[in-house]
Amino acid sequence: MRIKLNKSTMLGLLTEELTKGEVSSLIASRLGDNLNSREFKKKVSEIAADVVSELFKVLWQRNSFWKSSAVNC
Repeated sequence: MRIKLNKSTMLGLLTEELTKGEVSSLIASRLGDNLNSREFKKKVSEIAADVVSELFKVLWQRNSFWKSSAVNC
């Protein structure tokens, strides 16, 4: 026996199963667990270090360009 589920039927079933409060508390708890984990903090530190390193590389290249153009004037 096959039951056809249309959009309104699915929405009704989902509304019965989960309320907005339950969904938001579930999402908040999952995000909170991930944000406080040691792995997450380590990964954020690695990304921040890479970003700062790239920034200094770009600034150093620009600095060299500015110095060479100022000498040629």
